[in-house]
Amino acid sequence: MADIRETYDLPKRSPVPHRHWALMVGFVLLALVLGGLLHESAVGVALLAIALLTIVFAGVQMVLRSRGLREAPGSHPVRPPSAS
Repeated sequence: MADIRETYDLPKRSPVPHRHWALMVGFVLLALVLGGLLHESAVGVALLAIALLTIVFAGVQMVLRSRGLREAPGSHPVRPPSAS
């Protein structure tokens, strides 16, 4: 039985906008968890700020370095149904 990706010619990786969306949602969830744990002292707030800035820069770097932004879109001509 053919794989659904092969049947519909889907890409092997998720598109860049989906990965960016996942990064944003994950960042918000992680910020809420860390904010709940580290909100008691000035040192905790400083560690929270450093951790969140590190996550933001690492995540944006990961998304921007993905192959989906470096490669030109491929040409996938499709025959019209009347030609089959």
